Amino acid sequence: MNYENSLIIKIAWKYYIEGMTQNEIAESLNLSRMKVIKYLDIAKANNIIQFKINLDKFVDIDLQNKIKKKFNLQDIYIVPDSNENPLDSLTKAAAQYIEDRITSDTMINVGYGQAVSRTLGHLTISTKYKVTFVSLSGGVKFYIPTAIDSSSDYYSNPNYNHYIMPAPLLASTEHLAKQLIHEKPIRKIFEMIPYSTITIIGIGAVNERATIVKEGYLNTNEMEIFKSMGAAGDLLSQFYDRNGKVLDLKLHKQLISTDINLLKSLNHVVAVAGGLEKREAIIGALKGGYIDVLITDEAVAKSLIE
Repeated sequence: MNYENSLIIKIAWKYYIEGMTQNEIAESLNLSRMKVIKYLDIAKANNIIQFKINLDKFVDIDLQNKIKKKFNLQDIYIVPDSNENPLDSLTKAAAQYIEDRITSDTMINVGYGQAVSRTLGHLTISTKYKVTFVSLSGGVKFYIPTAIDSSSDYYSNPNYNHYIMPAPLLASTEHLAKQLIHEKPIRKIFEMIPYSTITIIGIGAVNERATIVKEGYLNTNEMEIFKSMGAAGDLLSQFYDRNGKVLDLKLHKQLISTDINLLKSLNHVVAVAGGLEKREAIIGALKGGYIDVLITDEAVAKSLIE
């Protein structure tokens, strides 16, 4: 470790752990106050300093317990409502949840959608852990997790393995989908999925803002048709009704995706979803028994027990 890095860590320790003021640190180390501020900024920018908020101090434990009991959940994490960027708040909380559960040789299944991608983008993982990421479907886009203690990037870091399904989310025909699923590179990824430590997925609402519409796989007319057939939401691009029953749709047979029912047998399935427009979708996913842990916002949490 060079002199500057050693000094940065020393300043960060004195400020955040020992509670010294910037002036006191400057005086003790014979530095200018401006240099102390500069090094504290570097410490934050390089993840030497990480802030984690204990949400248990702010949430209604009684509300949590009611939701867990009603839907047979292992756990629920409720994020305070945010008017500015609610998805950012949810995905940062989800990233913190995942980080706290990463140990050596962790394997994380990742679903399709914006919530999952943003969660991955917020992850900060120590290079002392070997972590494997496996996509649950075609069309998954990976964001690069930050390494806490390494200047190397994700793709050059030997401790990060990623298995991205080399296929689109949706094939043009059922026949082509079956062919792709049986191709060796794709089949090998499907075979890895049951051995995961954690699975992280988003929950899609049936509207024009859904990722599957934004990505051009479906249009708003098709979403309206699905809604008229009773669709409440989707998991891994498979649509289900308010009770979690999967609809019989031609679309499902064209997907290159893990069967939604496999979620019930996977370890530690974590869903990230918020906003009242997703209430019906979240209820359907809970009633269907597809998820173990829900990370959502206050407004949705309160609506779940109404």
